[in-house]
Amino acid sequence: MSWEALTALASVASALIVLVASTAAVLQLRHLRLANQLQAYLDIMTSYQSPEMSAARHFLATCDMTDPTTVESLTSPVVEPRVLAVGAHYQTVARLLNRGVLDEELFGGYHDTAPRIWTSLKPIADVMRQRARSPIWIDFEYLVYRSKRDHLVKRFLARYPADFVKEAQVGAYLDGGIPKDEQRGPATR
Repeated sequence: MSWEALTALASVASALIVLVASTAAVLQLRHLRLANQLQAYLDIMTSYQSPEMSAARHFLATCDMTDPTTVESLTSPVVEPRVLAVGAHYQTVARLLNRGVLDEELFGGYHDTAPRIWTSLKPIADVMRQRARSPIWIDFEYLVYRSKRDHLVKRFLARYPADFVKEAQVGAYLDGGIPKDEQRGPATR
């Protein structure tokens, strides 16, 4: 065998080794990302379900934010810590979702709850923004904006067979139901 043929064989072997190593690295990165997503999910859910956060959310639910006196009492002289805790939690999760750090489907529940929580917190955010002259909780508000455009929910539902979505009657909760082009799930494609 000539040196040229041997060199060509060595080059091909090297390329194959690099290809196998690259494939293994990509798979390891995928597993690392999944592990990070799982850890983030567990940490965020632990925080969300903690007794303190549950009490803070319950407190917020009992406040009438349409009453200026209530808003004043919750923001003067400082913002009520329980209200801040709920807002900070949603801001953190929203920032990570909006930046693509967290998986949209794994944290899809936040798209469901964020609009309701934001409705309660918006008057507080307005006061905080005015005082600080800063767009406080802007990621939270942007997550709500994205959530109102129920294309995310429609995309999540597209993962399920259309007959299941119909039987579960979840399409009834969406504005206008599920578009025709998104009604089939993976089992029917």
